[in-house]
Amino acid sequence: MIYTNGFTINAAGNECFITFLQTRPNGQAKTTEEVETVIMTEQCARQLINALAQVYNKVDSDRKAKKAIDVTDTVC
Repeated sequence: MIYTNGFTINAAGNECFITFLQTRPNGQAKTTEEVETVIMTEQCARQLINALAQVYNKVDSDRKAKKAIDVTDTVC
């Protein structure tokens, strides 16, 4: 597994280039390096964004439900 904390996206024609970046502190400055580039079709990129939106909608709703339960349990 490669850890990244940023990315750039370049859509050209029917292809999408996603370059994952890793930024680390380096004294007073930060060093950013390209970790990996993934090339996909526009259709695949659109499917990916929809899938990620669905995943994080579920994550957010689960977190909200858990938080509501924790607050209720604390009050009781």
